[in-house]
Amino acid sequence: MINGVNIKRRSILTYACERESFGIDQLVKEIGANRNTVYQYLSILTKEKKLVRMAKGEYALPASKRVFEYVPSKAVERLYAKLKRILPYTDFCVYDGSIFVPFQHHVATNRAIYVETNREAVDTVFAQLKNVRKNVYKQPGASFMYDYVNLQKPCVIIKAFVTESPVAECNGVVVPTLEKLLVDMQKDADFDYMRGVEGTYMFQTAMEQYVVNIPRLFRYAKRRNAYERIKQIVEQTLKE
Repeated sequence: MINGVNIKRRSILTYACERESFGIDQLVKEIGANRNTVYQYLSILTKEKKLVRMAKGEYALPASKRVFEYVPSKAVERLYAKLKRILPYTDFCVYDGSIFVPFQHHVATNRAIYVETNREAVDTVFAQLKNVRKNVYKQPGASFMYDYVNLQKPCVIIKAFVTESPVAECNGVVVPTLEKLLVDMQKDADFDYMRGVEGTYMFQTAMEQYVVNIPRLFRYAKRRNAYERIKQIVEQTLKE
């Protein structure tokens, strides 16, 4: 019975994450529960401040959840512009370590700039940047990161861009969406140090404080073969 209750709660919260607001009739059809049961769950979730009542029979996530916006630094803007001048027809997604700060419990200095580009362009971009910058790394693995990369010093990490990644644009720079970031943190070898307790904390903090597009998150997780892991963390977050 307890598991059934948790499943229904998670179903309602997941449904709420997917839309700006929703009505009871929609929800009853979606989760397959009777109307009185749905009312009970909504009442509990409203008291817990996980949902807010917008109008009679209409609910939504609390407005306190913010839309995640990463604003690239001038250094990121300059590097992105330079790369596009050199390789105008190549895709890039560029950001720096400050993107993680809003979610971190133990804030660690990260002065890296991350450059994601088409898989076939990784070697070219690496060669171009290696000639003019110090500490440029191409798709470093977890062991290499622990042994040789000091994120407290400026560096550039180049890696392959996953096609159909959810991205946004800010100040002329293509940057990751929150959904892309959350999945990449669980998959990219250079983010291995963010796994475990700290990584779960960051994921849950992001979901609690920011609007997360769950369908987009799950679609990208499937592309990266991370669906089960991401689904597990999402369900754990919604259950708490």
